[in-house]
Amino acid sequence: MADIPKKNKRIDDCGQGEQPQKRRNTRDAILEAGEELLQRRGYNGFSYHHIAVQLGIRNAAVHYHFPAKEDLGIKLIQRFRAGFEAWAAQQDAADGNAWDKLEGYFGNYLDNLENGQRVCFTGMLGAEFQAIPDGMREEVRLAMEMIFHWLIGVLEQGADEGSLRFEGTAEAKAIQIGAALQGGLQVARVAGAHRFHELLEQLRLELAAPLDKHTRCAA
Repeated sequence: MADIPKKNKRIDDCGQGEQPQKRRNTRDAILEAGEELLQRRGYNGFSYHHIAVQLGIRNAAVHYHFPAKEDLGIKLIQRFRAGFEAWAAQQDAADGNAWDKLEGYFGNYLDNLENGQRVCFTGMLGAEFQAIPDGMREEVRLAMEMIFHWLIGVLEQGADEGSLRFEGTAEAKAIQIGAALQGGLQVARVAGAHRFHELLEQLRLELAAPLDKHTRCAA
């Protein structure tokens, strides 16, 4: 839990009297709260007041670190991109087959489902794309391009090694998978988590290569 400034010290509550480490902790706590609120309520569904109440600080403390809400939104997307890039690099460094990487990718969506039925980060911002600031739109484009570039590579690897099968191009299949997973989390909010699990099983059935060529089944 972040070290939050005490409410009875106004100068600290605005961040101006904090030690460097304390400022970083408060900033990180704001980012974590902002990410959680964005995935649950959408960018336009929360304000700095929501963050302040959740963290037990004043609005001024949030404005000190992020003067405008667009500043916070841009940083949240950049933070997401950095996190995904690190995760993808870890997956690739593990030298697993494409099926294992794809299961890891599915796991990210399952984490959202099991953590308060959050909508995935890019899915939520994609739904609000026409209603978010221009600076955030470019960051969302970059985030989606990064995800699809990685997913295309995994599908191409799977086709080459025989661990995945699909009709059409890797590019088209990546779009289909991404759209299905993003939409599936939203469906789960209304129809229940079991619908998302059914979606995952259907994707697995469609992508699973014949057992005699399936490297994930190798002993």
